[in-house]
Amino acid sequence: MNVKQIGILVIAAAVSVGAAGYTLRTGQQGFASDKRGQVVFPGLVQHANDVASLSIRDADRSYTIEKRADGFYDKDSGYPAKADAFRDVVSGAALLTYEETKTADPTRYADLGLADPGAAPDTVGREVTIRDAKNDVLASLTVGNRDTTVGGAAGGSYIRLPNQKQTWLVRGEVRVPVPQAAWFEINLVNIGRDALAGLHLSGGGLDEIIAVSEKKGDDLKIANPPEGRETDGGKVMRLSFMVDPISFQDVRKSTGEPKPDARRMVVTSRNGYRITYTSIGELADGWVRFTVDATEDAGKAEADELRKKMTGYDFKLAQHEIDMLKWGLMEVTAEPKAKS
Repeated sequence: MNVKQIGILVIAAAVSVGAAGYTLRTGQQGFASDKRGQVVFPGLVQHANDVASLSIRDADRSYTIEKRADGFYDKDSGYPAKADAFRDVVSGAALLTYEETKTADPTRYADLGLADPGAAPDTVGREVTIRDAKNDVLASLTVGNRDTTVGGAAGGSYIRLPNQKQTWLVRGEVRVPVPQAAWFEINLVNIGRDALAGLHLSGGGLDEIIAVSEKKGDDLKIANPPEGRETDGGKVMRLSFMVDPISFQDVRKSTGEPKPDARRMVVTSRNGYRITYTSIGELADGWVRFTVDATEDAGKAEADELRKKMTGYDFKLAQHEIDMLKWGLMEVTAEPKAKS
């Protein structure tokens, strides 16, 4: 999506919402709030194209997604963010309309998913602040649970506004991607069974593991099994799933250098390139740095594209992948099955 199109999309959506709001205001009354049908942030539709950043604070962390001339990015890491997700947050906030008042008792905020950080994570609200390029606040709210009993396709949400004890049920939804990694395209590349030629784990004071596929379509087999043991097909298949796809749970700017004997995994693709995982910091923390090398002329173009995605960043793996990097030869081999 073009970075200049946010306002156009928001205004288009506002037309239909405005018609619905008129029906509400002219229809039967008697609801708990005299604001029913009014837009929560009246000026946001007109200033949608002025939005320069979204700051999010939830139970786990705070972060900012910012608009730049060429796209949308996580401010801290500089990693590209999804344009549609940015648009959805802005348009969702712009189209919220009041439905009715709810509790003003802070002890009951958790019931609506509007508790402050420090409460149980599933009760904490997401604070969303929308700013322009001058850092002026265009809209700010804490978003809580959804309420599907409110009419209309969008349903409703519970919100709280800054410096107010009053909470509200509103029509509409501010769809903040959860967790933070949902802002990103987390699948970097798929190296499927036909393309995977081998995996080589080494370093970190752990066993060296060499797994190879002799020809296209063959399963990986351990090339250096301990004496008296053979490939455990199920475990080696799980290793191969680490690269189909290669994905991540978090991202940051490259920080520090790997230890001299860091744990590494080299993935060789039949498509003419290889990718090396190198552990950064403690292996248990799960941060790795990727490097990409072309092994054949046919792989240069894809290797170049992967470098654009990977260079300059550290990526955090899922816990089950961290655990697999710690495996030794005993984990990926088994005693031979008895012959019948």
